[in-house]
Amino acid sequence: MSRKATLPYDIRQECLWIVRGYDRRVKAYYEAVRQIADGSSNDNAGMPSGSRCSRTVEGKAEKLLAIEKWPETRKMRAVAQAKIHIGADLENEELRRRLADGIVLNCKSRNEYPFRYLGLEGISQRDFYRRKEKFLVEIAEHMSMI
Repeated sequence: MSRKATLPYDIRQECLWIVRGYDRRVKAYYEAVRQIADGSSNDNAGMPSGSRCSRTVEGKAEKLLAIEKWPETRKMRAVAQAKIHIGADLENEELRRRLADGIVLNCKSRNEYPFRYLGLEGISQRDFYRRKEKFLVEIAEHMSMI
């Protein structure tokens, strides 16, 4: 029986790169949110202030909404959503977490983190790679690539 690819090669590679950049995106997202919440990002620095009421809260809300519309935030959310759904049928929460982490590590570097080094007792190699493929498909669907 031949293995039929579920994703075209270019889309699969793009999904892998989305997963590989996940940690960087999460860090940038939370740093931007922190800067807005702390008020350290002041766009009106050096500008004369009028006698009108300040709209600080509304300005922060608008900036937070702009962050949510970033393409990088959308990619970050796609990976996070796929991580949540990947082991939903497993009853063991610890195994589910280790499976999601193992799939992400395998996507980042399949040579450094092959299945045999991940220590996922209860999941066969074939099942692991099927779940990895579903993980990538879900990311592609969330990003509207397919």
